Amino acid sequence: MQQILINLLTNAVKFTPAGGRVAIEAERDGAGRVLVRVTDTGIGIGASERERIFEPFVQAESGERRQVEGTGLGLAISRSWARGMGGDLTVQSALGGGSTFTLALPNAV
Repeated sequence: MQQILINLLTNAVKFTPAGGRVAIEAERDGAGRVLVRVTDTGIGIGASERERIFEPFVQAESGERRQVEGTGLGLAISRSWARGMGGDLTVQSALGGGSTFTLALPNAV
């Protein structure tokens, strides 16, 4: 879980311009899960890229994103780890409108 959160926070900072915001919050939902959300006010992700970014070696294709270093493995590995723990990793985003990544894991208690 720690490495997933490091990946999400690193991406949020990387894709959020100076003066933007990055936030993390956690809660238990009514379905027996813990939800950890990493939200940013960054450049966002277009609809056509939202699921592709979880594939290995895929990075969103806008010109601004291509200027940011990375291999395109962090989100693919993070989702795989989340699913291996019985959870999932999802994203809500709009191009130019920031992103929210939600890590949902079964409640350990």
